[in-house]
Amino acid sequence: MGKRVLFFFLTFCFVFLISGKVYAGRQPVIVVIDPGHSGENLGAQCDGYVEKDLNMAVARAMKEELEKYDNVVVYLTHETDVDMTIKNRALFAKEKNADFLFCLHFNSSVNHNLFGAEVWVPAYGDLYVAGRQFAEIEMAQLTDMGLYSRGIKTRLNDDDEDYYGILRYCSELNVPSALIEHCHLDHDNDRGFYQDSEEKLKAFGRADAEAAAKYLGLSSTEKGIDYSDYPRLELESKSEAVRPDKTEPDECSIEVVSIDEETGEVTVKMKAADYDSYILYYNYSFDGGNTYSELSGWPRPEWNSSEPEFTFTVTVPFDKDIELRTNAYNGFDVWKESNIINIPAIPEPQEEIKEEESAYEEIDPEMICEPVSDNKMNQEEKVQLIILILLISLIMTIILFAMVKMIFRLKSSSK
Repeated sequence: MGKRVLFFFLTFCFVFLISGKVYAGRQPVIVVIDPGHSGENLGAQCDGYVEKDLNMAVARAMKEELEKYDNVVVYLTHETDVDMTIKNRALFAKEKNADFLFCLHFNSSVNHNLFGAEVWVPAYGDLYVAGRQFAEIEMAQLTDMGLYSRGIKTRLNDDDEDYYGILRYCSELNVPSALIEHCHLDHDNDRGFYQDSEEKLKAFGRADAEAAAKYLGLSSTEKGIDYSDYPRLELESKSEAVRPDKTEPDECSIEVVSIDEETGEVTVKMKAADYDSYILYYNYSFDGGNTYSELSGWPRPEWNSSEPEFTFTVTVPFDKDIELRTNAYNGFDVWKESNIINIPAIPEPQEEIKEEESAYEEIDPEMICEPVSDNKMNQEEKVQLIILILLISLIMTIILFAMVKMIFRLKSSSK
């Protein structure tokens, strides 16, 4: 009996020691977060907001959230507002033996007309696969927040290298990476996602942390979450670059469905498609393409797909010939023009004026008179005055006649 107890005790100790060695030997997941810009490099600026400050706020929130997961070590490339080159940020991640570097940014556009979130990833091989797998999860997080997706993209420079320095240097050092552009600071569609509240920036950080945890398969005892089996997009690693789509959309056409001549509203059916990506935006012109409206988001059931057609209504100006045309933009901001539809000038409705004229026609012209001032009498007063004058004249005539008759009688009696 004692030997049996001793055997089980020794077996338990052996298993405990082995499991302890396995746990102790388990390498932690190393995450490096790079808050884009710092020091004299301010990044984008809009409405008093400075990008480098926003990036740091999001990065700190992301770090705080990720540290709630088990067996993970999180670093920021810089904790204070110091100048730091892009290359040194990548070298920092390499020195820490990072499993992934997440570079955080906010966006702006030259013409202040673009809106939405996007993720840039390396263009080559396994690093493209890693970046794309994370970006798919990240984009789902951002669109769940209500942001419009500009997609997951690659971009190459003239030397066929990754255009963005942080991706290029990380790729040279074999560090998986992705660059997140959370939204555009300079567009009304996106201002509500970051302005007026520190909590909005923290929400970005928590979303980024959740996407990273899902991609890295982390678990959290504190949060009661296990992403160890979270699915990743299956992709094949290729030696050639995954290139951006520089061709215009394959289809863009319009037809007028109806015209309301009372309001000037024109209902248009628009068809657009890009077989290499999806339709991102559209706009329209009333003068044959000389000027265009602001960009609007194209209807999309998912962030990476678009409806083949949809119907919208525009209000055209009255008394002006219209040359209606639209543009469709794909996921890489390349556009295609539609056909032109000529709409003859719609006369401005004259209903109110006609009603006023008809109302005057129904009134007897003799009944129309000018308002009576304090110095003028109305028609009734004039009639009364004439009658009074006639009565006075009659009375004066009678009195005069009586006086003449009396004079004649006096003369007769004196004789």
